Amino acid sequence: MDIRMDADLGAAYHSPQQQARVITEAWAAENMYCVMCGAPRLEHLQNNKPVADLCCPHCRNTFELKSHNGRFGSVIADGAYETMMGRLRDDNNPHLFVMEYTRPEYMVENLWIIPSYFFTSEIIIKRKPLPPTARRAGWTGCNIAWKNIPAQGKISVISQREILDPKAVCEKVSATTALATSRIQARGWLMDVLYCLEQIGREHFTLQDVYAFTDYLQERHRENHNVQPKIRQQLQYLRDKGFVEFLGRGEYRLKQ
Repeated sequence: MDIRMDADLGAAYHSPQQQARVITEAWAAENMYCVMCGAPRLEHLQNNKPVADLCCPHCRNTFELKSHNGRFGSVIADGAYETMMGRLRDDNNPHLFVMEYTRPEYMVENLWIIPSYFFTSEIIIKRKPLPPTARRAGWTGCNIAWKNIPAQGKISVISQREILDPKAVCEKVSATTALATSRIQARGWLMDVLYCLEQIGREHFTLQDVYAFTDYLQERHRENHNVQPKIRQQLQYLRDKGFVEFLGRGEYRLKQ
């Protein structure tokens, strides 16, 4: 793997956005391995495929790439809102590579993989429709709330220009598959509780620490009026899946 990209590939395009898309996708197809099965190469899918950019020829998992010159903020701009929500409901969302790079030298600074089962309707933010004066008047896009994805779902592949061990990356991804569920509502609760545990900021925590997020969780799941029992249910699920250890008397340990 080489963190340098071929900037010359963008020479035929005038738009910086088009240049970046061509250059970063070509880099991923040339350099990235499949984080799901460990296959050494990914295939670049045909242009304008509506769901994904890359595919593993071995396990057929698909991947989308989002890249940004410099650091991402709290959100990642995505495509059409209804398309994204349809993908979530149908459970055909690709896994997401998130890349930060520097221009004009086009060097990969950071790269993460977010497995598709970490995506929930709660982290998709609907943008305002484009105004009547816009070329695509009425089109409604969306953002991905990057900051609300739990740490377990943001797995580093390249960190500050350092290429991490592919075997270790694949093992981390494999460990998260225990959290995969096709039920979008159940997935939303699970990821939100994981996010709350991350916000506590300690390896050891109590049930009362998690209850402190009751209002936050109620706001995100307005249809549910039994938030604290739901919190206990999610902690039990995380315990059964090996992500949390129950120590007794309302005390827990978050496993790393």
